[in-house]
Amino acid sequence: MKEHRNAILILISVILFIYAGLLSIYPAFLKSTFNVTKFEEKVYRATSLVTTIDSVDFKVKPNFDLYIYLYKWSSKYVDDQDCFDAGYIEITTGLFAPITKKFKIKNMTLKNVVFSNQLLMPENVNKLSYLPEAINPGEFGAKKFVVTPGPVTVKNFTIKYIAPNYYKENKRNLVEYSKNDVKEFLQKRNFKRVEIK
Repeated sequence: MKEHRNAILILISVILFIYAGLLSIYPAFLKSTFNVTKFEEKVYRATSLVTTIDSVDFKVKPNFDLYIYLYKWSSKYVDDQDCFDAGYIEITTGLFAPITKKFKIKNMTLKNVVFSNQLLMPENVNKLSYLPEAINPGEFGAKKFVVTPGPVTVKNFTIKYIAPNYYKENKRNLVEYSKNDVKEFLQKRNFKRVEIK
C-alpha cells in the first residue's frame, strides 16, 4: 500500500513539474520567437495601417489561459494621419491561439486609448470602412482568422472626430462592451477573411 502511495505521489510530482514548466517555458518561447519589427510589417501589409508597438509579453496562468500584453500600440493611415493608439492592451485567449490562428477572446482590456475617426469628405465615410475588404490574414500564415468574441473593457477612452473644418473629442473614463456587443459589431463590419464564431 505504501509503495502505491509513493508511486502516485511521484506521478503527481512529475505532472506538477511539467505543468510548472509549461507555465514558464511556453511564454518564454513565444517571447523569444516574437519579432516586433516583423509583426509591425505584417500588420501594415495585412491592413495598410502603419503600426508600431513598443513591446510584447506573454504569460500563461494556472487555468491554461494565454495572456498577451501589448505596450504602446500606434496605428496611422498611410497618409500619416492618426488612427488608433493604446498605451496598454491585455488579451486573454486560448493557450495555442498564436499557433492555430483561432483567437477565442476570453477577455480584453485596453488602457489610454485614442481613436481618431478620420472622415473622408464629401462622402462623410470613415476611412476604416475600407478595412473589411482590405484585411489579409495571409500575411500571418493563415487563409482566414477565426475570432470568438468576448467582453472588452476600455479605460481612459478618447474618440476624436476629424473632418475638414470640424473637430470634436468624446472622452470616457470607462467603457465596457459585452461579448454580444463585440460580436454584433464585428459581424456588421462583414470582414471578408475573418470568421466570427
